[in-house]
Amino acid sequence: MGEWSKKIGEYGEDIVERFLSIIGWKDPAKGIQINCLKNNNEHLDKQGRAVHTHGIDFLYSYMSPLVDGQLNNIIISSKYKTEKYPNSPTKEFKWFMTDLINQVECYSISQLKYESQADYRCQSVNDVGVLFWLNNQADSDDDLISKVATARLNILQNRTIYIVDNKRAAFIMEVLRYLQSQKAYSYSFYYPSTGRNINPQSRNNTGHILPVEYLNSSILPIKMVNVSNSNETCFMIATIDKFEKDTFMRLIGLAKDISTNLPGHIIIGFPDYSPLKHDVIEKQTKMGFDDRDFTNTISVINYMNPLNAFNQ
Repeated sequence: MGEWSKKIGEYGEDIVERFLSIIGWKDPAKGIQINCLKNNNEHLDKQGRAVHTHGIDFLYSYMSPLVDGQLNNIIISSKYKTEKYPNSPTKEFKWFMTDLINQVECYSISQLKYESQADYRCQSVNDVGVLFWLNNQADSDDDLISKVATARLNILQNRTIYIVDNKRAAFIMEVLRYLQSQKAYSYSFYYPSTGRNINPQSRNNTGHILPVEYLNSSILPIKMVNVSNSNETCFMIATIDKFEKDTFMRLIGLAKDISTNLPGHIIIGFPDYSPLKHDVIEKQTKMGFDDRDFTNTISVINYMNPLNAFNQ
């Protein structure tokens, strides 16, 4: 997905705001200053000096479609670099994470939070951090997350933080670009049953807001509807992983489990699928399932190629 790294440079430092809009997080608050509410010099800057304020790059709030009655406040830190990721990114990553966790901690007890949540009818509030660390270097190793997965922070706060690097941003953007190229269909994100979103009065199976939990997921579940015939629906699972038999088999099983209330065509998208290379594996894998009526509805596509429309 190195091609997307080039595109990041075209957008410049507003890439994060554009990305947020594309995933449905439209018109976030930005450039927010809040007071540091910790005592005893607990929050320090990069030079080890006590801080008095925190600067939040973006703030977005929405009612979770995956948890009944839960308001998600997303505190977003944007780090955009013109140079590629360092070979040893752990030190810089730890500082970015520490700074963001401190922001989330002070926001969670701020007056701004309590004033903002008054606009929502919620039963619980979840304050979450999202760190965007992006660059525009095509030769960069885009998979930053795997490099920093074992990094340990000297912070005791139990805070949920999601990380978006070039690889994750490219995955989501390429999938959405493919969907936008399928002019005969509209699309929305699919919200499966989680066991925590069971209230029929508020339950929505689909929507145009990408749940924050999807940012670090290896798959994106999508519902597609024919714009000329709303009764014709498709369920798509796009994966960040390359095409392999075991991955394909797992995704067929997943599609069967979570698409039971979405009758219609099933599409499974890979970033590298090639009919010439993978046709035999695809057919053999499908034959391994007893439910042929279901596997006959499955098409496999390469979402990196917008011209690669699925066949029904």
